[in-house]
Amino acid sequence: MTKQSWRYDHLTWPEMKAAIARDPQPVVAIPIGAVEDHGPHMSISTDNDILEGVLAECGRRAEGDLLVLPVIPFGLDEHHMDFPGTIAIDIQTTLAYLSQVAISVARHGFKHIFIVNGHGSNASICDLAARECVLKTGSICATTTVNAAVSPALVADVLDAERQGGWGSVGHACEYETAMMLYLHPERVEMEKAYRDIGQLKLKYFNWDYPEPSAYSWQDWWSAFSKEGICGDAGVATREFGERMFEVTVERFVEMVREFQRIPVATRVDHH
Repeated sequence: MTKQSWRYDHLTWPEMKAAIARDPQPVVAIPIGAVEDHGPHMSISTDNDILEGVLAECGRRAEGDLLVLPVIPFGLDEHHMDFPGTIAIDIQTTLAYLSQVAISVARHGFKHIFIVNGHGSNASICDLAARECVLKTGSICATTTVNAAVSPALVADVLDAERQGGWGSVGHACEYETAMMLYLHPERVEMEKAYRDIGQLKLKYFNWDYPEPSAYSWQDWWSAFSKEGICGDAGVATREFGERMFEVTVERFVEMVREFQRIPVATRVDHH
């Protein structure tokens, strides 16, 4: 593999020391994904593939303002175990592992750390890991995503305006994720097996899909509402939509990194 200057683990330790000494320091991204079902039409590596593809381009375009760790490939996934191939790590282990990675980065002196989640069910764990890193090191550690099926906030306007499937099209192995994979790894997508499956209910206070908010989060076994691991409209996905979402995500993520990089590290005050 060619040495990449944006890859955290491709630096030598003297190069790492120099990066830590820079002003402003680069932001460090810690990606965590999953290996799980993504319908009959996509590989179980999809979450990790999207993370790797987007963050690699962000690293290249950030011109030294971003260092990217290798993707942590496994996460909280017991609820997907009805589908063969899923790798499930329990809550306590995932939290401990992710926290230790973030804390290790902070112990070297990095002050701005992004935990980048690529799998929806990791979200609460990522929040807790970031909190633990802050409490133990004093760094600024935050959570975010580059996968709009996890959280669309970064690209919500474009996603809503340009998707073709209407309500329910974005969820999991959906219009968005299928389109991203058609752009990044078309060899891992079999579109003849892609279709629409909206298994989740739309209620007054609960809604699966963007943009309507839900008042509560409903956890269930994936096979209870999805026939083959799709939740959304995979059948309308196109490579062109994937390329458009990729470009918007990369552009805005790099901009967000530079905003985050400028947040000052405040001094805590103990009022006892």
